[in-house]
Amino acid sequence: MDILKISKLKETFTEYIRVKFELFKLDLTEHLSNVLAQMIAYLVILVISGLMVTFLSIALAHFLNSFFQNEAIGYLIVAGIYLLFLLLVFFLLKSGKLKAFFEAKLMENISNEKSNDETK
Repeated sequence: MDILKISKLKETFTEYIRVKFELFKLDLTEHLSNVLAQMIAYLVILVISGLMVTFLSIALAHFLNSFFQNEAIGYLIVAGIYLLFLLLVFFLLKSGKLKAFFEAKLMENISNEKSNDETK
């Protein structure tokens, strides 16, 4: 009789492990799909923003060219503006502030996702 109980216990434990593994896979799949969907959304926003900035930069350069009545000065001024932004980003990277900002945003997104999962 004890052998039957041990066999039944073994089957139950095996089934429990299998179900836990399937649940883990489903949770992982859901989490990865949420992260991937968010990354795709950010990528679309980044591409559209990049195109917008490109066309606005060209328009500003043309406007400055006509304002200064020179064919190149507008492009040089716009390039100088981008150089200032690049130096600002480099300074923020070197000081660690940009890294800290993105880490804080990532942790905020993860904690929000966890709290949303717990309320379900």
